[in-house]
Amino acid sequence: MDTRWTRCYNRSCKRNKTAKSFLFCFKQRCARISGVNLDENFTPKQVASALSVSESSVKRWCDRGDIRTDRTIGGHRRIPLDFLLEFLESTNRRIVNPVAIGFERSDGKLSRISTNQVHQTELLAQFEKSLISGAESECRRIISSWYAAQGGIASLADNLLSPAFRTIGEQWKSGQIDIYQERRGCEISRRLVFELRRLLPEPTAMAPLAMGGTPPGDQYQISTLLTEMVFREQGWRTESLGSNIPFDSLLSAARKHMPRIFWLSISHVQDNKSFLVHFEEFTRRLPKGIMLVVGGRALTDDLRPKMVYSAHCDGMEQLATLIKTLK
Repeated sequence: MDTRWTRCYNRSCKRNKTAKSFLFCFKQRCARISGVNLDENFTPKQVASALSVSESSVKRWCDRGDIRTDRTIGGHRRIPLDFLLEFLESTNRRIVNPVAIGFERSDGKLSRISTNQVHQTELLAQFEKSLISGAESECRRIISSWYAAQGGIASLADNLLSPAFRTIGEQWKSGQIDIYQERRGCEISRRLVFELRRLLPEPTAMAPLAMGGTPPGDQYQISTLLTEMVFREQGWRTESLGSNIPFDSLLSAARKHMPRIFWLSISHVQDNKSFLVHFEEFTRRLPKGIMLVVGGRALTDDLRPKMVYSAHCDGMEQLATLIKTLK
């Protein structure tokens, strides 16, 4: 780690005990992202363009200390990337125009390092171990490394989170770990994925709307959160309704907002017969013109053929491909 970053990080930690956040870990990984030099200082004009605000606003934030700022010999303001990320974190703002500060776009996403630079198997093993032990900071580092390398929420979901949860679930069932370790791992992952959500750009007001959640009896929050993020990464507006939502309430939301796509993330079904009865009623009353997309590990080969829907996705990467075809 370079000394300038260590110095900045230590100063930040003195001000804020929780400063070691995803954005700081992501900053370390960004050093290898195409077109970004972490030692580069940005002008207020560049930052203003990146945030889609006026240059005078950025200068005002600098002068009152909201954005920590360096000065050139001539007295001009310069904003290092780590200071900018710190400001984004503390104010819950997002970068609207990443090109202004050196990020390159390819197919609507920031260009990142190639996948062969990351040892996926090693990262997965480290992630599983860290989740079981409750090492949240290490989990954050691994998630940021994976996201920076692979460049997409879908890959993170299908190739890191899902295999890790599957392994941890098997270890719990076999008695190798306690149930609290499994639940704690889920909570850590949910918090870190939500942190990652803040890196996604805001969709435009004219973007299509996707909405969804999990059906009654399904408490798995992270699956529907990841589904929402895959849509947002593709530029869609989203409304995640959360988990364990009664079918009547899901239908009410669909009728009120009329999304282009309504998703159901189905990770747990307690009783197949009862589920099918309520699901059939839901689909029958769902307004025409709304595309129903379903997915989740509970949709077994026995259950799924008995359901009526517009599309089924085995994973987030399939969902991302589907979304691209709808643009």
